[in-house]
Amino acid sequence: MPHTMKHDALLVELFTEELPPKSLKRLGDSFAQSIFQCLSQDHLVNQSATSQSFASPRRLAVLISAVLEQAPDYPVREKLLPTSIAFDENGQASAPLQKKLASLGYANTTIEQLEKSGEGKNEALYLNVTAKGADLQSSLQKAIEEAIKQLPIAKMMHYQ
Repeated sequence: MPHTMKHDALLVELFTEELPPKSLKRLGDSFAQSIFQCLSQDHLVNQSATSQSFASPRRLAVLISAVLEQAPDYPVREKLLPTSIAFDENGQASAPLQKKLASLGYANTTIEQLEKSGEGKNEALYLNVTAKGADLQSSLQKAIEEAIKQLPIAKMMHYQ
């Protein structure tokens, strides 16, 4: 039985101080576009999803029609090192290879789990793993922060 992912509508509202009436549409569209774009980059938005922006003097909002709570996992192929550097004279994993694997969080990976690809001087070792897809909560927080930074506000007001 194939696993289907459930897409739900998502409404994001940002309550603000008084926004300039002449800028409402532009601010609302910018906020909506930025949120939609960030969530799309994290593969949390269905390809057929649509977004609708809303703006009032004290609120910016976006309604996105089809959003996942968790993006699907995806394959990652990471080039590690050329084979000339990856192995010592005994054919074992060299210190640079062990450090590289540790820095990526795969210190317990064996040489058998790595893939050799290329020929001659271009031969290198690759790590093939499945990366966890983004979750909506952390991606949305990042998207909101980014959307606020990108708002086309002519004159920022700061309160002390």
